[in-house]
Amino acid sequence: MSKGIKGAIASLALLGLGIFLCASPAAAQVAVSESVADTDDLAPSPVDVVQAEFNEGGRSITISWPLSGDDAMRQVPTSSDFTTSGTFANVNDVAGYNIWRRLADGSGSLAIVGTVGAGATSLVDDSIDLSEGSKRYFYMVSVVDASGNESTPIESAEVKNMLLLGDFDYDGDVDLDDYGIFQTNFGQAEFDLATDIDGNGVVDLEDFFLWADNLGANLY
Repeated sequence: MSKGIKGAIASLALLGLGIFLCASPAAAQVAVSESVADTDDLAPSPVDVVQAEFNEGGRSITISWPLSGDDAMRQVPTSSDFTTSGTFANVNDVAGYNIWRRLADGSGSLAIVGTVGAGATSLVDDSIDLSEGSKRYFYMVSVVDASGNESTPIESAEVKNMLLLGDFDYDGDVDLDDYGIFQTNFGQAEFDLATDIDGNGVVDLEDFFLWADNLGANLY
């Protein structure tokens, strides 16, 4: 066989191989794999510990935690020029923190009480329903990134709300001093929310009877 014919056959074979590779499922899989590799599907590191503490008067709870290990600024190149003359942008692998709350007795559902941005290490939960009286809670903190990936939530120790219904001055007992506060708020358009014990939007006789049921109670 002449070199010319061999060359022609070799060219045709090479062309066929190229067409085969372009149509090959394996080649398509490689392209998809590269696309997936560019996707951020890794969650940030969780926080180490979560602490929760009732503030004076039992009206709110402060939740605190240390920063995630991934909550730090770093520089990434914005072009293919990786030298010092290239352009870079500051990015953070943490977008923020989600704070969750649940009742320790297992009733109710897990509820998110707030979200804070990167660099934050605390949140004050002032959404406690004072009309429910003393309750026990757990708080959890999870870390999220800009792609929506979320870390394993870390839970606090149990925190107990020591609020007594009718203890309007928050001194640990229900007495006549509290009745004086109740009387001042009775029937008023603007009132201390704690004196609306049943939470119906008005301080009335129903609240008085609830206060009277607790008269003499104390935390000690």
